[in-house]
Amino acid sequence: MNNIFVIKLRHIYTLVIFMFCISLLGLDAQEVNVLKVTGKVIDAASGEPVVGANVSVSAFSSTFTGEEGDFSIDVPNYTATLMVEAPFYGYLEVALKGRMELEIYLYEEGFKTNYGEVVMPVGKQSNTSVTNAISTVSGDVENSARTMANYMKGDVSGMRILDRSGTPGVGSNMFIRGYNSLLASGQPLIIIDGMILENNIFSSSLIQGYTYDPLVDLNPKDIANITVIKDATSLYGSKAANGVIIIETTRAKEVTTKIDFSLQGGLNMSPSNIPMMEASDYKNYLVNQINGSGMYSDSELSQLPYLNENTAFEDYQRYHNNTDWQKEVFEDSYTQDYFFRVTGGDEIAKYGLSIGFMDNSGIVSNTSSQRFSTRFNSESTVTEKFSIQTNMAVSYQKNKLSDDGILGRTSPIYTALIKAPILAPTVIGNDGFVTDIYEDVDPISGYTNPSVLTEEVENENTNYKLYGNFKLGYDFTNRLKLSSIIGSNYVYNRDDVFFPNNGVTTGENTYGDILYRSSGTRVERYFSIYNDSRLSYKVNALKHKFGFNLGARYNVNNYENSYSQSGNSSDDEFTSLQSGDKATYISLGSIGNWKYASLYSNVNYGYQGKYFLNASMSYEGSSRFGKGDNGNRFGYFPSLGAAWLISSENFMKNLGFLNQLKLRASYGLTGNDAIGNYNAYSYFVSTRYSEGTGLISGNLANTSLQWEKTTKANVGLDLGLFNERLHVNVDFYKNVTDKLLNYTSVNPVYGYDDYLSNEGEMNNKGFDLSLNARLINNKDFKWDVGGNISKYKNEIVSLPGNSNVIDIDGVGATVINKEGSPVGLFYGYKTAGIYSTQNEADQNALSWVDYEGFNQPFMAGDVKFMDVDGNKVIDEADMQVIGDPNPDFTGMFYNTFTYKNISLSAVFTFSQGNDIYNALRRETESMSSFANQSLAVANRWQVEGQQTTIPRAEYGDPTGNARFSDRWIEDGSYIRLKTLSVSYSPDIFKSFAKDISFSVTANNLFTITDYLGYDPEVSMSGVSYQQGIDAGLTPQFTSIFLGVKIGL
Repeated sequence: MNNIFVIKLRHIYTLVIFMFCISLLGLDAQEVNVLKVTGKVIDAASGEPVVGANVSVSAFSSTFTGEEGDFSIDVPNYTATLMVEAPFYGYLEVALKGRMELEIYLYEEGFKTNYGEVVMPVGKQSNTSVTNAISTVSGDVENSARTMANYMKGDVSGMRILDRSGTPGVGSNMFIRGYNSLLASGQPLIIIDGMILENNIFSSSLIQGYTYDPLVDLNPKDIANITVIKDATSLYGSKAANGVIIIETTRAKEVTTKIDFSLQGGLNMSPSNIPMMEASDYKNYLVNQINGSGMYSDSELSQLPYLNENTAFEDYQRYHNNTDWQKEVFEDSYTQDYFFRVTGGDEIAKYGLSIGFMDNSGIVSNTSSQRFSTRFNSESTVTEKFSIQTNMAVSYQKNKLSDDGILGRTSPIYTALIKAPILAPTVIGNDGFVTDIYEDVDPISGYTNPSVLTEEVENENTNYKLYGNFKLGYDFTNRLKLSSIIGSNYVYNRDDVFFPNNGVTTGENTYGDILYRSSGTRVERYFSIYNDSRLSYKVNALKHKFGFNLGARYNVNNYENSYSQSGNSSDDEFTSLQSGDKATYISLGSIGNWKYASLYSNVNYGYQGKYFLNASMSYEGSSRFGKGDNGNRFGYFPSLGAAWLISSENFMKNLGFLNQLKLRASYGLTGNDAIGNYNAYSYFVSTRYSEGTGLISGNLANTSLQWEKTTKANVGLDLGLFNERLHVNVDFYKNVTDKLLNYTSVNPVYGYDDYLSNEGEMNNKGFDLSLNARLINNKDFKWDVGGNISKYKNEIVSLPGNSNVIDIDGVGATVINKEGSPVGLFYGYKTAGIYSTQNEADQNALSWVDYEGFNQPFMAGDVKFMDVDGNKVIDEADMQVIGDPNPDFTGMFYNTFTYKNISLSAVFTFSQGNDIYNALRRETESMSSFANQSLAVANRWQVEGQQTTIPRAEYGDPTGNARFSDRWIEDGSYIRLKTLSVSYSPDIFKSFAKDISFSVTANNLFTITDYLGYDPEVSMSGVSYQQGIDAGLTPQFTSIFLGVKIGL
């Protein structure tokens, strides 16, 4: 289907270019009539005239308003469009529609409209001529966001941004319009100042739960504007299946020197604790578990030190505490952020220099992220025809982290939940004196001391980055221009870890060697060279606007990593790799090189400012795919878009309340090459063998592997009403992805269970709706409301074998992808309560299979599992869909009140209908060991006839009451007050400063949800089938900031 589609669009594209060339021949021969239009430009809030506003007709005439806001301008006809702009006001376009006299109302700069310039793949263009489905976000030096993703969260309809965790420096996962792939990355393409940013370069870390995020290095205060393209973007064809985010950083707009300084400081607040058993409940549970385990006789039981109630017992103080381990791990912390920027220049060169420093402490004790960033942007007119634009950024980041996730050895949050509350963080003497010596691993359950993990363990990440480019421009004529972006990106990323012996359980290295203390270092380096050269031809005539672009893009990437580990040094004071036992020393590494090339062209055409056409085509190649006879390294990616500005038609002139009505449609083909660098090839990897090293096969090659192809169709409507006081944007879309990356089973004789192939198809459809309105618009008081809501629904159309069951490592979850269903459904056992009596269990007559293969009956207090196949045995044949992580809809809404110089704004985000697998609750309600449990376990079944939702405690859980079932699936719906801010800009300082404002901002102030975990906003990774899983990562937290901004 895609091949036919590509051929048809290639023919259409050729026809468009042919018509474009023919039309050019007659442009200069057009006759011009000169007509007059008069009017007045008025401030929409105060009703006062706007003096000095520029009113123009493109390529024809221009004028400025007088003292009364009046103007008179020559126009070629009464169907022309006036463009109006003024200092401190937003840009506006007004279609005459036969009118000879009119009033034009302007709103303050920053007011949300459908007008203005937006940054697109081929440069800046008027929003009214855009045929794509886009959203824009403007920069703000006063924003309190720590990362670019957090700055955008909620502002873009159809875009779901989920923090990977609340740990500083970790970053976010971003999904535009749901999912278009099963196994490949679902993250959008990022473009910064015209250069592609690879966002999957470092995929692993020595620090569990941490993944390097290239956008964390970007200071949000350096952002001028962001354009999010949600439909087909074929100019970046093989990389644009998940959408495109184009970021433009701040540069000088005028020659006058301008200085901006901002200072923010605040408090990060630790989250509310999950209710866990205290000492008394835990001891009752512990006795219950020990008795059920059969590990000790009654006489031995009384001799266990942690159950000895004799106050004269020498270890009495050690086992008679009531420690809230969550309070030991979590803490309130502080953050500070400084930013300085200066811009200016002269008529030949303009520059912008910014410096920023952020120190953000985490809510887990002794975690933090420090970032230093500097950026230099400039543009110089070397000659009348030759110009140079510079974009350079350097950043340095140092993160003190902790392991995140369900890791009983190394995660402070998880161990804080399961650690026995009768123990203390430090040694307590027989006299009750509390020392500063940390307790060792406890003899009850053998878990690590959480306080050691926060105070003694080293988990440090350091990275620095040099990112920049030069844009060279040469103007052959006013119409014909050549530009070339030459850039480079260098990233150095280093992890250093050390786990002591005291207080930490033993671990293992890659080869199974026991480590009772360990050191590790991982160093990654990435270097890329990028070039995008483009020839542009533009014609701006009275009725016709043409733009033609022909370009070539080339990107070379080099990656290398080295990993070293050693263990069992003689003392916890010796933390270096060299101090470890040489027998445990490991040194590994890898390299990766990949290339990407593209030839592309684009045509933009506009007629009478009402009809717009956009056609694009790219021919791309990637080294990630197979070569030779079966190879698929190259492919075509075409797209076509059209728009009709209906409101500019003469037949709309009597509808005075209607300011803008634009219909858009687009259709195109994009791809996804985020499949890894060498999955199409055979290669070997090193391994230990017979006290030496050897080589084994690292991959089963598939030389016919190719990119996934996603066809995108979009229809949208932009609406402006009541003198621009109401704006509505709505889009309906459907994406179809074929050549899905999937695992295909093979004969085990090859040494593998499966290999990566292109088989299957899925579709994804939905809508995005955004609304912005000014309800009250007076000189002193303004009230703005708005929001957005989005819905997507994906469906797997075809798969090899009809379905694919995937076990998620580390969290005990199983998901299924199957034909006719959404992506990543939870797949487990359904339940119907607890057997309250033995008679009830006997009547049901269900059994489970023990480790020796014998059937054993369910007992009173066990979970009632549903017997799907009716064979009276609960086994894998009874697994079924038990939850769907895909939301019914997501969105945000806001209210902003402005009274004179005071502004109050509240932004809420929400998600409805998505399920979450609460892996933490499963661990803390499984009752299978001596680990501490949730307070809910105090209500476990204990006596015949007891009505409860918690089954009986049983050491080892042989019955499987805690197996993956709907007991652990929860409703993840929520409404969150994302941001509440108050700002004040007093007039008394304006005698020496252009702008001074003070602000108070609270983030994540409260969340309304039924979810029982720390945080309902979870995302385990950037791929589709690992969504909706709460893997015990650091939750988001409430923060409050005070800020001041000074503009000179």
